[in-house]
Amino acid sequence: MMKLKPQRNPVAFLISFLCACMVVTSCYYSTSQGSRAGDIRNIVIPLFDNTTVETGIQETLTDEVIERFLTNGEFRIVDLRQADAAIIGVITDLQEESVAFSEGTLAREVRLWIVVDVRFETVDKKEVVWEERQLRTYGDYAIDTGTETDREPAIETAIEKMAEEILNQSISGW
Repeated sequence: MMKLKPQRNPVAFLISFLCACMVVTSCYYSTSQGSRAGDIRNIVIPLFDNTTVETGIQETLTDEVIERFLTNGEFRIVDLRQADAAIIGVITDLQEESVAFSEGTLAREVRLWIVVDVRFETVDKKEVVWEERQLRTYGDYAIDTGTETDREPAIETAIEKMAEEILNQSISGW
């Protein structure tokens, strides 16, 4: 008894062949971020300076910036001897402005701005890769108790936004 070969559908074969050709010849697209820093891979982030009267904020901001870079992974955080570049920052101002009021013009909600001068520069030649003066981010808080505990979440939010902005400036390709 003779076995019949299954018939191949020429349309299905042609469609499969064309799809394979399109995949092979298609342009390469990448969503990875290109570094503005070129060959820089190892960075140091020294403690930010603080010219405000707000104590302890420089440690918190520096730690948050380091954490963002570690999480991102594009750069290795190293000490100064091994670094190709450094992120140098100065907290220049902490400003508060009322954004919501209750009866009698009493402030009910406050916007807290943190202002930083920051630059990303090579360690050996001190060439500036990028620099931003008066970089500003904010956090809002409601005046509930009238104590420092009202402000703490706003400071944390402003610091988180600042760290994210510094990371974005450092890894952006444009």
